[in-house]
Amino acid sequence: MHSVAPTCSVSRAGLLTGQYPFQCNMFDLAHRGGSLNDYSKHLIHTLKPAGYQTALIGFQHLVNWPQVDRLGYDQVLGQNGAHGCKIAPLAVDWLTQHSHDAKPFFLSVGLTQTHRVFPDDIPESDARYLRPPAPFPDTDAFRQDMAAYVASLEAADTALGQILDALEVNGLKDNTLIICTTDHGLPFPTMKNNLTDHGTGVLFILAGPGIPQGEVTDALLSQIDVYPTLCDYLNIDAPHWLEGESFLPVIQGQADQVHEHIITQSNYHAGKYHPYRCIRTTRYVYIQGYQDNEYSACPKSDASLSEAQWLDQGWGDDLGPKERLFDTFFDPHERVNLAGHQAYESIKKSLKNQLHTQLTGLEDPILEGALPSQWALVQASADLKTS
Repeated sequence: MHSVAPTCSVSRAGLLTGQYPFQCNMFDLAHRGGSLNDYSKHLIHTLKPAGYQTALIGFQHLVNWPQVDRLGYDQVLGQNGAHGCKIAPLAVDWLTQHSHDAKPFFLSVGLTQTHRVFPDDIPESDARYLRPPAPFPDTDAFRQDMAAYVASLEAADTALGQILDALEVNGLKDNTLIICTTDHGLPFPTMKNNLTDHGTGVLFILAGPGIPQGEVTDALLSQIDVYPTLCDYLNIDAPHWLEGESFLPVIQGQADQVHEHIITQSNYHAGKYHPYRCIRTTRYVYIQGYQDNEYSACPKSDASLSEAQWLDQGWGDDLGPKERLFDTFFDPHERVNLAGHQAYESIKKSLKNQLHTQLTGLEDPILEGALPSQWALVQASADLKTS
């Protein structure tokens, strides 16, 4: 499963509206000006007319936190920014209280793990005996950073366990569809903010009525497919604006794939402009940049021990190529750029043409020029009100 973008608000917009970010107008983080052009396209507004009560507990990032009512949930608890708020217990209480309701429900539980900042009280032994995964070097800094991530992951695992136990205890397990996913790759250098598999490849687990247990699929899927899949699964008419494809045939064993390729994108993150588009098949990845200069070889993630150590060693000093092509069969970590290799020229040209054709059909504004900064627009509006 791939998110539509390697950053938070943008990927969540694709997941919950079934549109690409340039269609629903989410180019940056919600607390830095990012905003949907139509909040009625959120998934809950398709579920509500079908009889579902809706609740949000914990993290969301489609609106700045004080504006959470814009989303339209029937109930909101443990909202973002309330550090130390115990999200899982709130979810357990909600499930217990609503276990005998006649109406079906859609409950969104947003855990803050494994977002940074990670726990800082990690025993030295935890880092000493943990080897960082590829592509990271086995150094003290990376070991400490990964140990802190693992501690955060353990906390998330405990919270998920509490919620799953509550579903079972309250008799909801056998008639509830459970979706466990996240919004982008890990907050480590070369992962979050990057259009490689490390940046957009995400956790995705389904469990519930009609879902085969203990099975996996290698189908090439995007989170933009989740909305139409839910409509298909629930026999609800799918809104006309949805761009994805239902992967219910894959779940039911009737098809191996629903896509020949998927599209992902990067625009802004925290005000930094990273204009890239990516087309991915089951084997090849083509990434194109849309900025005239300063193509960073390493769009940066959140500040961390890992990133600091690499920066100290000169990482990020060189400009990156405008085009990148990776063969994930021979290069699963997407490190060897084949865009300039003659042997791969026909593959690159074909993927580039497919990408351009799809972006043209979708009317991606990146083809017309640089995208405006939503944060700059917010600041300009504030200045006008002040003056």
